[in-house]
Amino acid sequence: MKEKVIFIHIPKTGGTTINTAMNNSFWQTEPNFNYRHILKNRKSNSGDIFNPENINQFKNYKIFMMLRHPIDRVTSEYYFIRERKEFIDLLKNKPKDFASYINNKQTQNGVVNFLVGRRMYDLHAANNSDLENVLEVIDNVPIHVGIFEQFAISMKYISEITGINWKKNIEVKRMTFKRPQVDDLSEEIKDLILEKNQLDLKLYEYCLAKFNSISSEYDETKINFIKDKYNHVIPYSAKCCFFEFCMENKRFIKQNFNYFKSLTFYLLNTKKIRDGKEYTTTWNETFLNSIEDQFPNSDFSKILNKVYDKESDPLEETIKIAKALDDFFITNKNNSNTFYKPLKFNEQLVVHKNKKGFFKSLFKL
Repeated sequence: MKEKVIFIHIPKTGGTTINTAMNNSFWQTEPNFNYRHILKNRKSNSGDIFNPENINQFKNYKIFMMLRHPIDRVTSEYYFIRERKEFIDLLKNKPKDFASYINNKQTQNGVVNFLVGRRMYDLHAANNSDLENVLEVIDNVPIHVGIFEQFAISMKYISEITGINWKKNIEVKRMTFKRPQVDDLSEEIKDLILEKNQLDLKLYEYCLAKFNSISSEYDETKINFIKDKYNHVIPYSAKCCFFEFCMENKRFIKQNFNYFKSLTFYLLNTKKIRDGKEYTTTWNETFLNSIEDQFPNSDFSKILNKVYDKESDPLEETIKIAKALDDFFITNKNNSNTFYKPLKFNEQLVVHKNKKGFFKSLFKL
């Protein structure tokens, strides 16, 4: 049965959560015939499905995918990729902000481009003919389309169509630590997203209408979706400097690349921290220790320590530290070079707390 199911994972539509739940795996599996996603060359492998000439070839398969409203999907995409060099480097013109990302022709109608098999941020713009082909295949294979905004009902629908039995507890993957919600976006930004993604919008609205016509037949499946942002800290830190998601001052990160790399390696490989909350707390307090050690009694150190509250949520404190650092360099432009002196990692400054006890560094704040 499983070999007759094909899942099309459109980026930023909850696909990693679905794929890992299907395969009982910690992380998503490699794309193949039954799992359509992005290959290592950044090209989609779903193009053969959405070629109308192949409709009969796929009629014996149970094929499904999820769609997400373009405003929410594009917002999620931007705040996910903006600190990931491997994706940003695919764009000819690097976006300075969200608006410039939306205006970049390579980012527009990304869903339709993905479905017809093009590379992520392809220079070839999606067109009406592409959309017509996609809709023809959806109707005639058919492709079963769930709606991200109705995730639980969509999971029940997918289960009924494919025979997949979901577990009672499913961990939500790829949560973005810091991004605005749709209601927080300006009307100008929302209108701009819709203007630049008209094909994706038409696809979404078409499939939403079809889904709404049958969704009343399905109750919400009884799944407990586990949304713990700290489950994503370790995988994120293994790929990026932990401050990347919240710090605007990229010069500071670049200047201290060796420090951040050494700190990450020490926490993950020497201390072998695997709990995201424990890692975040250790990162925060070790970083503040390092600032105080290298810039003792300075305004720089005092300002950063003043905003820190060790009793509050660690990730929120990471964001506060980064914001205080960004503000400091803006207001101290004249002597900021003094504080760009690269930090040196010293394991004796590490403050490590875990469930078994409290490990203090030799250096005290």
